[in-house]
Amino acid sequence: MHSRRQLPDAGPEIAVVDVWRIDDGLIAEAWEIIEPVAQAAAHLVWWEPAER
Repeated sequence: MHSRRQLPDAGPEIAVVDVWRIDDGLIAEAWEIIEPVAQAAAHLVWWEPAER
């Protein structure tokens, strides 16, 4: 699940990604990645096509 949230007291906007592994209908494992939105775009540079 991906969401964007605002921290309390007018903190920075954050992007949150939650990843779950489901086993037999139950959540067996969970991971959460949290990053300020202002930095998230910079981390996508690797995804851009290489210049030719």
